[in-house]
Amino acid sequence: MTAQADPASRLRSRAQEELSGGLSELAPEDAEARAWALLMELAEAENRRLVNAGEPPISSDARTEIAQTLFDLFFRLGPLQRFVDDEDIEEVVVNASDRGFIVRSGGIKEEIDPGLTSEEEVRTLLARVVARSGRRIDESSPAVDVRLSDGARLHAIVPPLARRTAITIRRHRMVAQDLEDLVRIGTVAREAAAFLRACVESGINILVSGGTASGKTTTLNALGRAIPNDERLVTIEETTELKLEEFLPDCVALEARASNIEGVGHVSIRDLVRHALRMRPTRIIVGEVRGPEALDMLSAMNTGHEGSMGTIHANSARQALSKLRTYVLMAEEQLSAEVATEMIADTVNLVVHLQLDQRAGARRVVQISEVAGIEAGRVLANDLFLLEGDSLNRTGVRPRFADRLPDPAVVVPLRGETELWSADR
Repeated sequence: MTAQADPASRLRSRAQEELSGGLSELAPEDAEARAWALLMELAEAENRRLVNAGEPPISSDARTEIAQTLFDLFFRLGPLQRFVDDEDIEEVVVNASDRGFIVRSGGIKEEIDPGLTSEEEVRTLLARVVARSGRRIDESSPAVDVRLSDGARLHAIVPPLARRTAITIRRHRMVAQDLEDLVRIGTVAREAAAFLRACVESGINILVSGGTASGKTTTLNALGRAIPNDERLVTIEETTELKLEEFLPDCVALEARASNIEGVGHVSIRDLVRHALRMRPTRIIVGEVRGPEALDMLSAMNTGHEGSMGTIHANSARQALSKLRTYVLMAEEQLSAEVATEMIADTVNLVVHLQLDQRAGARRVVQISEVAGIEAGRVLANDLFLLEGDSLNRTGVRPRFADRLPDPAVVVPLRGETELWSADR
């Protein structure tokens, strides 16, 4: 191993010299392809040097491994890349150069050694990664949220906002593509999935709520797959995670943009909702509502875009409606609480709430509630489906929008199974 450590160090120095210039004018994909070819050439040259000097050669696999390590160091996430490449890992957390954690599928948490030698190395790696997105992170801009080339989302915060640099990398795993997949993995009961499919096809406005990593985006994507192919859809997200463009023929995906190094170029979710309204969509999907864009989303739902959807962080369906009102009140239009409440009651039809069971590692729909009007200044919600034990069961309440579902209130079946939905079932 010692004989191959020196060649690796020499290769790193040579690579830094060779890659320091000459690639900046190339497109990112071309620059990376050229860099990989150069790293392999340097590894081959180093191997020939060792052979000519009578030293043990580097095996083909070892040469590729060294080149990959250097490539990750210069173009990816360095020693963290191996965790991001693991298909079973959903989240990578770095709390210090020698302390970190990973979260595997199902919420299983493990402690790791990030493989970084010092705080300085953490900051250097972070600055390089962030710079590739046209951003910076330093004392004047000590927090950043960027999307990586593979779609993962990186958040970092540095001193003086934190005692030490903290990095969180989250990869969104779309383990289910449609409602049938959600049934298969146990996220939702078949009867409830059939009901949700009918709601989507009938243009019911839906809000998906839940805590962090509860499966909101996956469920929203599955609901979106039930939208008829002849409709025009615009999706709006902070970081692109939905996959509806791959399946719906007339779908446009919009993504928000943060300010660049000069502090300009910011495009908010709210800006994108306004742009979307000019694109003549049938429906609009907002990946996550967490600010004044809630007002624009509700306005869109109220102006002929029936069947629009969004997600929101909340601990229950009722809290989701309360938070939605709070976000509407944050808008610069300064609506009164009474007007905001009335707007939500008139616009949102259904709330689908999910929870993550940390012990079992399962994501479940635990509550499906309809918006049922206003009482004492609050939006009312009636539970239509509720988790009881391990079963998501109907409560027997007939939704107010039942007449909008396929006549005679037939829930569109999955796999050809017909299930009647009526008040007395």
